[in-house]
Amino acid sequence: MTDVVTRWNSAHDMLERFLEQQPAICAALLSREGRKTEKDLCTLTESDVTTAEEVVSVMKPMKEATQYMSKQKTPTLSVIAPLQDTLINGLKPIEGESAVIKEMKAAMSGDLQKRYIDLRATLHACSAMDPRFKSLPFLTENQRQEVYDGLIAEAQNQPMPSELSLWSVVEEGTGKCNGSADDEGMASEEETVDDGVRFKEVEGSQGQHPPPRNPKPSCPLAALLGGERYGGGAQPETNTQENQAKEQMARYKEADLLEVKEDPLVWWKEHQYEYPLLSHLAKRYLCIPGTSVSSERVFSTAGDIVTAQRSALLPDHVDQIIFLNKHLKRM
Repeated sequence: MTDVVTRWNSAHDMLERFLEQQPAICAALLSREGRKTEKDLCTLTESDVTTAEEVVSVMKPMKEATQYMSKQKTPTLSVIAPLQDTLINGLKPIEGESAVIKEMKAAMSGDLQKRYIDLRATLHACSAMDPRFKSLPFLTENQRQEVYDGLIAEAQNQPMPSELSLWSVVEEGTGKCNGSADDEGMASEEETVDDGVRFKEVEGSQGQHPPPRNPKPSCPLAALLGGERYGGGAQPETNTQENQAKEQMARYKEADLLEVKEDPLVWWKEHQYEYPLLSHLAKRYLCIPGTSVSSERVFSTAGDIVTAQRSALLPDHVDQIIFLNKHLKRM
């Protein structure tokens, strides 16, 4: 195995393979047959081998991190902030290390600290919506509260499932939705069926609901003693969407952390009705891929399909073949 500039972790794999095969390599270099053909053989000293072992040890966490970030079936964007913090802490110099390792750690740590500066708000919000990292231990208390407050603001401003615009739903399904009112300006009711879902539209001449047919008789005592003093007046609505968002976030923060090996998408599927507002935010954040590995794999697949022997393939057929290759379940 050799080092390839365009391939992640190839230097680590090369050194790891060399250390694994070192006895066989040394035996081959010191054999008589080898010395007959080559007079000057380049071999590593014991100090070089020790340095190679230390380099492999330092680079191993980077390889494990990149391997996990290359997955496609689990959320990856929420892992970036915890991984970055863990890698930077693991690259702190240790007393007694060689100068080469200290220099290597400093270069790697400096490069990691310069990354994701403009995306930290999104990364922190995504980590907060992941039940594995919602405690945000890599942030200060003030920073954590700022992230939670931002998510609460997003949750309270998003439309509730029951409050989605009927017009947008119907227009998307049928392209048209027209209501009608009678000549006297009374409200009319129209039921629209779209994809098996029944919607009921109530529309008035001036956008107002019609008066009830059988209004309740007024109570003289309520008229005399009504108001805030005796509780007869209209009470302010307390169960607002803002309060719901705050209450759901408080319960979400108090819930137990999910183990790192578990899938956060499964957790949200099981708790989506317990946190209806936050579950919509989770869908929005956890669907973002953390790397471009998925798209790179599609290009690699296309390169394997479109070859010189299949140069007559039409573009539409190429798209269909790539789609089936990526989505068709293999038995």
